[in-house]
Order: sequence, then C-alpha cells, then structure tokens
Amino acid sequence: MILIADNDPDSADVLGLIVGMRFPESEVVVGYGGQEALDIASRQRPDVALLDMEMPEVSGEALARALRAMYPDKAPLLIALSGNTALLELVSSNGIFDQFLSKPIEVSTLMRFVGKRLAVTESGSSNAP
Repeated sequence: MILIADNDPDSADVLGLIVGMRFPESEVVVGYGGQEALDIASRQRPDVALLDMEMPEVSGEALARALRAMYPDKAPLLIALSGNTALLELVSSNGIFDQFLSKPIEVSTLMRFVGKRLAVTESGSSNAP
C-alpha cells in the first residue's frame, strides 16, 4: 500500500492519481492530514509513505516517527515532501526520512523511489530504501 498524507485535498488527490496510474497493482490510500494518515497506517502497514511536512495536528515528521515506531522491523519507505526547502534540509539530518522531495515534485524522481521500494517488497527483500 502507498500512503499519501497531505492536508491539502487537491494536492493529495492529484498525487494519488499520478501514483495510482503509475503503480496500478498497488493500493493508493490518501489521508487528508497527519492524524487521518496515522489512523490508516495503524490498520495497514504502508510499503511507501509520501508525507507532507507541514500539516496541522500531526506533522509529517511526527507521522514519520510514529510509523517507524509502529513498524520497527519493516518500516515503510518514508518520503518527505515540502515546498519549504529549509525545512527539508533541517529534517534531512534527523535520520527519520529515507528521501526528500521539494514541491513541486519531480514526478520521475518520485516514481523511481517508489518503484524501487515496490520491486523490493514484491521480491520479498526488505533491505533496500
């Protein structure tokens, strides 16, 4: 499952459509905010989580930390998304996220990250980012 968390419904839905078209064999689930995404992830472990960094209630960083705690043996690929490059630079040193993408997102780069993780998940290995 690919989880998308963004409090902007339009951004979340568009990203969900793009990812869903590229990876039709994967379930794509959108959480409109950090808390909703956390609730979704507590019911089903995502293989990949695309997390907007600046969400009210539960930030992308807090959500990433919660996902790592929930799934310590097999955490999802955690990708930080933000238009705030200073924030991305700040969280890049904390070791919580696997990848960082600035908005507007370079779709080909995102698809490469997601595709690598899904290929690893389908093959049964869990050692690749």
